[in-house]
Amino acid sequence: MCVVATIAVASCTRLNRAAPTTTSAVVHSTVGEGSALRSLRVATYNVHMESASSIANAITSNAELGAADVLLLQEIEDHGSEATSRAEQVAERLGMSVAYAPGYGLPNGGSHGVAILSRVSLRDVEVLELPYFHVVVNSARRIALAATIEVDGQDVRIYSVHLDNSINPSNRKLQLEPVLRSAKKFSGPIVIAGDLNTSPFCWAASLVPIPCGRQDNAVERAARSSGLQTPVADIGSTSKWIGMRLDAIYTRGFSATSSAVERSVKLSDHLPVWVELELI
Repeated sequence: MCVVATIAVASCTRLNRAAPTTTSAVVHSTVGEGSALRSLRVATYNVHMESASSIANAITSNAELGAADVLLLQEIEDHGSEATSRAEQVAERLGMSVAYAPGYGLPNGGSHGVAILSRVSLRDVEVLELPYFHVVVNSARRIALAATIEVDGQDVRIYSVHLDNSINPSNRKLQLEPVLRSAKKFSGPIVIAGDLNTSPFCWAASLVPIPCGRQDNAVERAARSSGLQTPVADIGSTSKWIGMRLDAIYTRGFSATSSAVERSVKLSDHLPVWVELELI
C-alpha cells in the first residue's frame, strides 16, 4: 500500500507546474497618447491555452466582445517557438496595449499566465504574488496582474486574476486577499476580474471533488466586505460544461448598465463575460 501511495504521489508531482524563467511583466503599447475613454466596457475570458489567431478571431467575430475597452485574459501562453507572447499577438491584431505576466513555466521555456489588454495606455503595471497551495495535481504559482488606465480623467486600477481550481472556499478567499488588500490602498475606481474557479465543489485532500454548494457566494461576500460591488453575480454559468459560474467581475466606483455571458463563443471551456460600466 505504501509503495502504491508513493508511486501515486510521484506521478501527481510530475503533473505540477514549474516556476517560470522570469516573473517580470511584459508591457507593450500600441495606442497613442491621445486615446481616451468616457465609459468602460470590461470583458474577461479564460482562453484555455488557445492560439493567438483563435483568440483574436473569437473576439473580433463577436460584436459585444469586440467593443471591449479592456480585455482580461487568463491561461494565455508565451511559447518559446513564437517571437512574442500570444497576449502581445492578440493585442497587435486588436490594436490594443498589453501587459502579460507569466504564472508558471512551460517545458519549452515559455510560460502560462494572465494578461490585460486595453484601448488606452497601461501604467504602473504590477505583478501580485498570490498564496501558493499544494493541490496535489497542477500545483502552480498563482498571480494577479494589475495596471492603471485613465477613464474620463480618472485613474482606474485594473486586476486580472486566476485562482486555483481544487481549493476550498476559505483558501480561495485567502488566495484573493492580496488583490483585495491592494485594491483598498488605491483611492480611485477599481475593476477586479478573471477566473476565480468558484466551482460548486469542495476538495477532500485537495484531490477529490465533493459537492458543497456555491463557492462564488463566499468569495463575493469577501469582495463586498472589502467595499466592492459584484455586478455580474446573477449572470449565470460561465462554464461550457456543467453550469458552473467560475468567472467574476468586481468593481468599485462604477455603476453597471449592462452585462452578459457570451454563450455563442465556445473557443474555451470557459465562456467570456463582459460588463458596461459608468463612473459614479
